[in-house]
Amino acid sequence: MKPHPRKLLIFFVFSLLNIPLNLVAQLLPAGMWAGDLDLGGPAPIKLIIDFNPKVATTAKALLSIPASGLHDLRAEQVELGSDSLRLRFTDHGATYKFALKSDGTQMQGMFTVVSAGFKTPLTLKETDLHAFRPERPQTPQAPFSYAIMPVEFKGGDPGIVLRGTITAPKGKKPVPGVILLSGSGAHNRDSEQFYHKTFMVLADELTKRGFAVLRYDERGVGESSGTFGGNFTKDFARDAAAAVNTLRTDSRLKVKDIYVIGHSEGSLVAQILAAEDTSIAGVIFMAGVGLNGLESQKLSHRTMLRKRGNSDEAIDNMTDFIAQSKAYETIATASDPAAARLTFNEWYKINISTDTSYSSMYIERYLDPWYFHHLRFDPAPYLCKVKAPVLAVSGTNDSQTPAEPNLAGIKAGLAAGGNTNFTEVILPKLNHFMQTSVTGTYDEPFALEETFSPTALKVMGDWLEQQADIVEKAQAIRESK
Repeated sequence: MKPHPRKLLIFFVFSLLNIPLNLVAQLLPAGMWAGDLDLGGPAPIKLIIDFNPKVATTAKALLSIPASGLHDLRAEQVELGSDSLRLRFTDHGATYKFALKSDGTQMQGMFTVVSAGFKTPLTLKETDLHAFRPERPQTPQAPFSYAIMPVEFKGGDPGIVLRGTITAPKGKKPVPGVILLSGSGAHNRDSEQFYHKTFMVLADELTKRGFAVLRYDERGVGESSGTFGGNFTKDFARDAAAAVNTLRTDSRLKVKDIYVIGHSEGSLVAQILAAEDTSIAGVIFMAGVGLNGLESQKLSHRTMLRKRGNSDEAIDNMTDFIAQSKAYETIATASDPAAARLTFNEWYKINISTDTSYSSMYIERYLDPWYFHHLRFDPAPYLCKVKAPVLAVSGTNDSQTPAEPNLAGIKAGLAAGGNTNFTEVILPKLNHFMQTSVTGTYDEPFALEETFSPTALKVMGDWLEQQADIVEKAQAIRESK
C-alpha cells in the first residue's frame, strides 16, 4: 500500500528530512528562494524559504508552503557546513538539508521524507515573491478611516510576550471591543493562510462598524515571543484571557463590553474563555467545534473522502480510512503516546499488513503532543458553563468541521447549562475558511480570490451590532463614509 500524497505533505512538515549533497561552493543564501515540490498530486506545490525575515524574532529563515496553508515556519538555526546547508525548525523537530550549486543561484538535491520512505528532487532558486503571489482584492488598503495602534502584552505564561494590532474608531468615546482567536496551527495576527489575511479583513469590517478590535500573533509566531510547539488549547486560552484584559485596560481606549470571535480551534479557546470569564458579552464561533476530538477527526476524514466522490460504503471499506480511524481511537484511549504506538502497530500487523513500513504514517503525526491532547479534548464541560449569547456561523462546504453535527454539539452543550441564547447560521457554499467555494476541499482556498464571504461578514457584523446595541450608531458611521 503506497502513501497518499496528502499524508506525505504532513510528514514533510513533521519529519526529519535529508538530501544527499554535492557541494562545490560554500555560499550562504540571502533573500527569497522557491521551488516546486512534487508530492504526487495533480500538480507540484510551491515551497518558499525567506533567508531575510523582517519579523523581530530569533528566526534565521522562514519556510512557507502557501498552497497547504503553512506560512512562516521559523528556522531557529541555519548551519552552513563544508558540504551542506541545514535548516532546523525547533517547534516542529524538523531539519531540511540542501546542496548549493557553485554559482550560488540554485540549491538542489534529493528531498527525502524518511518516515514515509519518500524521495523527490527539489531545486530552489532565488525569486521574487510577487512573481507567483495571487491577488487578494479584499485585503484592506490604506488610507484607513480608523486608528491603527500596535499593542504588546504579557501572555498567559511566564516569559511570553504577545504583540499585535488594535484597530479602533478615532476618538476616545466608549466603544465595544472584539478579540479575534485563530484556528489550529501557527498563525500571525491576520490569521494568514493561503495568502488570505482573514482576520485583517474581519477587523476592518468590524472597526468600520464601531468596534475596537484586537488581533495578535500567537506565541512563537511573527513578533510574539516563545515557541508555538508544545502548547495546547488551554495554553492559548490563557493568552486570550490576557488579550481581553489588555483591550479592557488600554488607556488609549474606552472599551466597555468585550466580545470574542474564535475560528475552528479558536472556537474551543473561546469556549474556555467564556466559561471562565462571565464578563464576556458575547461569542461568535466561525466554523465552530462542538464534538470531542475523536469524533471531530473521524468525521473530518470521512467528509473529505465524501468530497472526493466516495460513498460511505466505499469509505468504510478503504484500508486507509480503517487504519486512520483505528489510529485516532487508539490515541484517544491510550495512557500515553508510547502505549498508543505499541497498541496500534500490533493491530496493524494483524489487520493490515505484516509490513509495517507505512504504519507510522497513520499514527506518528497524532502522537505529537498537540494532537495527542486534541484527540482527547471534549468541549462539553466548557460549553455548559458559557452563559453569554452565542452566534455560530458555518458553511455547507466545511469539510474540516462539518456544520450540522458540530452545531448540534454546540447547541446541546449550551443547553445543558441552561443557555438557549444561541443562533446558528449555515451559509451555502461557505468553506472552513469563510470563503464562498466550489468543493470545500483543503486544496481549494489558495485558488480562491475571495478571502471572506461578504454574507458571512454581514451576518457577524449585524449580530454584534444588535448585541452591543449600536445598530443606529454603526449605520451613521457607515453613512458618513
